[in-house]
Amino acid sequence: MFCPTCKVLTFPEGMAEAAPTTTSGDSFECTIWQGPNRSRGIEISVGDRDKYFSKRNEEVVLQIDGKRTVAKLGVGFWKKPAVIKRALTDNGRDELIKLFEKHHLLPPEQSLKEKGIVDTLIFEVVTPREEFKITVVERKDSEEGEGT
Repeated sequence: MFCPTCKVLTFPEGMAEAAPTTTSGDSFECTIWQGPNRSRGIEISVGDRDKYFSKRNEEVVLQIDGKRTVAKLGVGFWKKPAVIKRALTDNGRDELIKLFEKHHLLPPEQSLKEKGIVDTLIFEVVTPREEFKITVVERKDSEEGEGT
């Protein structure tokens, strides 16, 4: 559970979970997901989801453009695809939408078609399984230079 006073995740005592296999400073790449109703989110590969997140944590903290937000993982996050759809600040604002708009982030096929790049988000582990810092990078498509 996210403590609004101290701005950290706190968890009720329960079964001990295996020690995290990740440490602060580890990172992994994610892409933009778009749903049938044109809603967007961050898609995390199943392998990275299982390595960096815990089913025990119902929410995680995401640092987006210097702001700490809370993303509820929910049941859908543990299905395929693993998608984070919202990240709310203390005042209830969704910082993911602002991030997508600020950087003009699109899903991979649309991004390649419109910009010739793959919009990629880097998640850096701040606190294993609890807090991540998001950075936006633009990666050239490896096929782009071939045949020209």
